[in-house]
Amino acid sequence: ASGRLMFHGPAQEALGYFGAIGFRCEPYNNPADFFLDIINGDSSAVVLNREDIGDEANETEEPSKKDTPLIEKLAEFYVNSSFFKETKVELDKFSGDQRRKKLPSYKEVTYATSFCHQLKWISRRSFKNLLGNPQASIAQLIVTVFLGLVIGAIFYDLKNDPAGIQNRAGVLFFLTTNQCFSSVSAVELLVVEKKLFI
Repeated sequence: ASGRLMFHGPAQEALGYFGAIGFRCEPYNNPADFFLDIINGDSSAVVLNREDIGDEANETEEPSKKDTPLIEKLAEFYVNSSFFKETKVELDKFSGDQRRKKLPSYKEVTYATSFCHQLKWISRRSFKNLLGNPQASIAQLIVTVFLGLVIGAIFYDLKNDPAGIQNRAGVLFFLTTNQCFSSVSAVELLVVEKKLFI
C-alpha cells in the first residue's frame, strides 16, 4: 500500500500475523478482501482495532504517533516482525553469494557443431526440399518476379524531393515485411514434416 510492504511471508500465516497485531478476520469474510480492507482502512477490523486501543493509547502515545496513518503503522509492524528479519537474512545471504559468484567476463558460447557444419546440413536439406517439390519453388519465383514488376511500376522514376524520400522508405518497409512474412509458411511445413528431418 502506497509503495510500502505490509506483509511478506507464507500465505497460511497471513491471517495469524494480522490477528497478532490486532486485526482479526470476521467469520465468513474472504481473507483477500479482508487484507485489502485493512490496507485501505475500510475494514470493521480496523474500526474495532481503533476502538480497542481507546483512550489509554491516546493518553500514552506521543502526538506524532497519534497522527501516523494506518499504512505507516502497518509497515512499521512488518519491519519489526520476525518475517521481515527472516527475509532480510535470506536476502543478505543470497546477495553475498551473488557477489562471490560474480563472473569476470562473458562465457564463450560453444555448440556441439560448428556454424559451417550446421549451415551445410540446412542448405542440403533445403536443396532436397526444392528438388522434391519444384512446383512450389517455381510458384515462389513467379510471385517474386510479379511482385517486383508491380512495385517497380508503382515507384518508378521517384523524384529527389522529401516526398520521394518518404516513398523510398515506404518501398523499403514493404519489401522488408514481404521478405520476412514470405518465409513464415516454412515454419508450418517443418512442423508438419518434422519426422522426415529429425
